[in-house]
Amino acid sequence: MNKDSILQRAENVTFEVVADEAILIDINTGAYFSLNEVGTEFWEMLDGVHSIEQHAATIATKYEVKTSMVVDDLLELAREMVQDKLIVVQL
Repeated sequence: MNKDSILQRAENVTFEVVADEAILIDINTGAYFSLNEVGTEFWEMLDGVHSIEQHAATIATKYEVKTSMVVDDLLELAREMVQDKLIVVQL
């Protein structure tokens, strides 16, 4: 996975946003996960069309930080989410 990877939410995951934080639930296992505000924004952007770098640029603009810093953070989060089967990498 790299900055050009395109991600999509896994079909087996449902979510609810409460106070700007998402609670994700794997409906197959019952496992749940929580995301902070920025993680929630990233989760909501996952459309299977745009790259990690494109999402990072949007977030970087909003928070007035460097896109490269956001790319690194999103890659780390995305790797964890793929490992937990919350998202899938589009080919």
